[in-house]
Amino acid sequence: MKDTEQHKKEMFDPKAEYSASEAERRRRISREVVIEQSQATDEPHREENDSEHTPKSKSIWQHITTGTFLTSGAQQYYGYLIAIAAMCFISIFLTFMSWNADREYRRLEQYAMVLNERAVLKAEERYSLSSKSAVTERLKSYGIVLVDLSNESRLIEK
Repeated sequence: MKDTEQHKKEMFDPKAEYSASEAERRRRISREVVIEQSQATDEPHREENDSEHTPKSKSIWQHITTGTFLTSGAQQYYGYLIAIAAMCFISIFLTFMSWNADREYRRLEQYAMVLNERAVLKAEERYSLSSKSAVTERLKSYGIVLVDLSNESRLIEK
């Protein structure tokens, strides 16, 4: 019998427990309520901060080509804007390429003029060395006399 009385004392008594730790329990509940309320108010800010700090899944080129950073009103003209930008880039590129080709053409043209002048000078030098008077003078220096063929010895007449 004593055992059962002692057992009853050791058993959980909700009224005794409630009265003893009521203040502590109220403090825990109020703390949890405050924590829940602060989490509820911080949650939208946390979502905004998370979206700002997390890296975007799209690269900058995907944003540029798709126009996702624009408003819906401006986005309908974004394709035209990209086409105009591409045409401007191609125009500038072709302008510089034609300027470079023109510069190269002028350089080659000047080089061809220099080669032509050299060819003319060489031809004049060759003529001065091979003219009739120059040849007869050289032959005389070696002791050889140049004799013209007579018209009768030619097979073809002029």
